[in-house]
Amino acid sequence: MENKAPKSTKFWVVLIGVILVVAVAGMLVIQSVREEGAQVVITWNGEVEGTYPLDQDETFVFEGENGGRNVVVIENGMVFVSEANCPDQICVNHKPTNQTADPIVCLPNKLVVEVSAPNSENQLDGVS
Repeated sequence: MENKAPKSTKFWVVLIGVILVVAVAGMLVIQSVREEGAQVVITWNGEVEGTYPLDQDETFVFEGENGGRNVVVIENGMVFVSEANCPDQICVNHKPTNQTADPIVCLPNKLVVEVSAPNSENQLDGVS
């Protein structure tokens, strides 16, 4: 008598395999669109606060009416969030970056820090 796996087990094995293949393919696509950027676009409360070159060291402090606070630092060609009063600190724990397709986001304080290449408005993004 042959010992066969039930059909439901085979289904789950195939489904997990397909999910893994899609995940790996997605990671490869994201890696392929990443490149070293030249400028930083800072969006706060849904509005672009400014575009700044990565080769000029600067520090920006964003303080909101609701008490939200973030400190964004451009230093040595990299950008990072050095301080935030949000509870999860994901933005502060994000490593410094100079890569496109690697945004730093602070959802509680509505801050998005993105590195872009010059003239990037004519380029495709990771979603296109």
